[in-house]
Amino acid sequence: MTHLINYNPHLMATVNVGLVGYGLSTTAFQIPTITVVDNAKVYAVVQRSAPPDPASNPKRGSHVTVDYPDVKHYRDTDSLFKDPDVHLVIISTPSPGHYDLARAALEHGKHVVVEKPFCPTTKECTELITLAASKSLLLTVYQNRRFDSDFLTLKKYLNTTPSSKLLHPTISVTSQFNRYRLPDSTAGSAQKAWKTENVPGNGILYDLGSHLIDQVLNLFGLPDWLWAHTDNQRQTQPLAVDDSFSVYMYYAAGSEAGKRNGNCPITVELKSSMVSAVPRQNRWVVKGWWGSYKKFGMDVQEEQLRANGVSAIHREDYGAEDVLEWPEITIPDGEAEDDHLEAVFGKVATLKKAGGFINGKVKPEKGDYVEYYRNVIGCVSRVLGGEDASTVKKDLHVKPEEARDVIGVIELAKESSTTGNRVEVRERLKF
Repeated sequence: MTHLINYNPHLMATVNVGLVGYGLSTTAFQIPTITVVDNAKVYAVVQRSAPPDPASNPKRGSHVTVDYPDVKHYRDTDSLFKDPDVHLVIISTPSPGHYDLARAALEHGKHVVVEKPFCPTTKECTELITLAASKSLLLTVYQNRRFDSDFLTLKKYLNTTPSSKLLHPTISVTSQFNRYRLPDSTAGSAQKAWKTENVPGNGILYDLGSHLIDQVLNLFGLPDWLWAHTDNQRQTQPLAVDDSFSVYMYYAAGSEAGKRNGNCPITVELKSSMVSAVPRQNRWVVKGWWGSYKKFGMDVQEEQLRANGVSAIHREDYGAEDVLEWPEITIPDGEAEDDHLEAVFGKVATLKKAGGFINGKVKPEKGDYVEYYRNVIGCVSRVLGGEDASTVKKDLHVKPEEARDVIGVIELAKESSTTGNRVEVRERLKF
């Protein structure tokens, strides 16, 4: 993982953060992970509802003024954007409004983080990128799942010797983000009713697909072509809003990714469904010439943060997978001597030999959502301290152009699903 270096946090400018929206993303992800970053201050929150009467003994979680009485409360975005003490604005609202809010914040001279998905269209993404550059402001997108335990572990196994030998060349990657949520009366809430509206930027391809696509592009870059299918498996209205997808992506042997892969092609399949009735959801299956990587279950940070907030981050087990959920690495027997297995696998929880293969559960990297804001706060602080934004932007973990590529892939996947045709990607996504 890349950390900012050569910058003493005690000498860097404090970044006052203003958040727009007070839903799950703000309360479980944004505020806890910002709070523990040096030089960051949760300064203000926009929540449209009025503060509750203290005499009513409001419960925690009901309002920002109850949970964080020292944080400024605004009921409209204009007041936040006009506050001269706000340096960084985080747009944590339903995705259909991301473009308008991000544009307004940039026009008021604020650095901006946009919750994924970035915007419904690449055209809107490009307009925001251009606007931010013209005003010497930083713009990025909240792709926190680059810091999932399973992804960090896979990235290490792909890129670090000696384990990289196991998956190099890589033949195929299957990445899934599944849930089990039937369309009954308890499946949703009025607060999330917007997710079922047939408006640009809605549907599971934009929602969960943004995570899967971003991770693959971070590993391999843009594919040569893709084929996709989206569906509404639960037949919930409106039917045009997808609740499942399959996206097949191909990297040719002669592509940049293929050349780095020993001049071998790579196939990637991304899948998501809301009707996956299994206790341990499939997450990764990666196959290489000399081994494979398999992972079940999701990263634990979301569950930890939702249950315990910022206190979860201070616990020793934060971001650490239970040993039963450790990923599995498999290699052919004879590829490593018994006394050198740990050098190849890392720390092994269980090791079995069967059918000519050695299979081991390996200790994963710890998940670290805090790293996203360590990076963003550090970069914004540097700009506040006088550094050029165009130079600092190069150090952002998630650059806006990368987030635009994710939206571009989603646009092409929807086109493929509509036409049934394979769609060229690298030739189409040129900005």
